[in-house]
Amino acid sequence: MKWILVLFLILGTAYESYAQQHALYSHYIFNLYQVNPAYAGARDALSANLSYRTQWVGFEGAPNTQNFSIHGPLRNKNMALGLMVQNDEIGARKTPSASLTYAYRLNLGDNRHLSFGLQGGVINYQINWTQLEYEVVNDPVAAGSAPNQWIPNFDFGLMYLSPKTYAGISATSLNQQRLEFNNFSDARLNTFVNIMAGHVVELSENLSLKPSALVRHSLDGPTQFDANVGVLFSNALWLTTTYRYQFGMVFSAHYMVRRKLHIGYSYDYALNPLVAVQSGTHEIFIGYDFNIHRSKSTSPRYF
Repeated sequence: MKWILVLFLILGTAYESYAQQHALYSHYIFNLYQVNPAYAGARDALSANLSYRTQWVGFEGAPNTQNFSIHGPLRNKNMALGLMVQNDEIGARKTPSASLTYAYRLNLGDNRHLSFGLQGGVINYQINWTQLEYEVVNDPVAAGSAPNQWIPNFDFGLMYLSPKTYAGISATSLNQQRLEFNNFSDARLNTFVNIMAGHVVELSENLSLKPSALVRHSLDGPTQFDANVGVLFSNALWLTTTYRYQFGMVFSAHYMVRRKLHIGYSYDYALNPLVAVQSGTHEIFIGYDFNIHRSKSTSPRYF
């Protein structure tokens, strides 16, 4: 199967590519900051989150992603700042990145807000050309290509938040930066639009239901979506089932420890041809909310 990954990497460098340019997560449902910068500061705490995702276990060169993020409101709570550091690996390609976020929140009353977020940073594209196999000896793509390059990246987000409802839209890689590894390359980062929404229904004092969805659309490529249904038990344990279009199912568990510490695990199970060549995807998540402004909250955090 190595030649399939090689083909994707070459296409992504020498021509336009619709392969996985941006890291994919399953636990974004508990850290919406990963998919929308406007979420920064929404937890009214200094929220630190760490996730590790190993995708398509058993498939050589499969994606592997580590992500750290921290965000929180400033003292007046109308503005928030955030930082995200990430490393995404697939085959011979590595893309460590770092970005800063500024978000502004409009108070709509009744604990409802409309937030705007702008995120900017850099991505370091690294390709180890010696790990690739070529049909043509002395292939000009490999011979004349730089091993890495730094490129700027800008994202924008808009989000409506209330205690039990959220809806938002974000756009990644607005600048569509070109990747200039060699003279043969016309590849660039595609702009992706994410549309998300979720709502919580309290069925009883100790049982809540949260349907949610995320649509990912590339302006130059395909559209994918997640449909999620989460159940909250005793305001502490979330069990969530996700249907991911053209992929399969995701099963996740998320546990809140004293409203500050929250930990989670998810397993992605393919229902497409990938099921024959890999044994699933695992993702581990841990987050902690630091109450830096000493504010009191009696309601559970649904998202």
